[in-house]
Amino acid sequence: MDFHRNGVLIIQHLQKDYQAYYNFLNFMSNIGDPQNIFFIYFPLWFQLNQTVGTKMIWVAVTGDWFNLIFEWHAGGRGL
Repeated sequence: MDFHRNGVLIIQHLQKDYQAYYNFLNFMSNIGDPQNIFFIYFPLWFQLNQTVGTKMIWVAVTGDWFNLIFEWHAGGRGL
């Protein structure tokens, strides 16, 4: 399968058919930015509930680690 071609087709579909949702999708993308977990969500939740905050940081670190491993494994093929 050509993952790169499929990715391009999906991006073209989203850009063409969901232009009306641009502001909403951009907002959600900014909220879900992994950097926000470390600088906004973790400190907030850790102050409110240390158990939740600790779990949140472990999920973020583990997810970031898996992302790094998958990118390394893909060897820059753009999976």
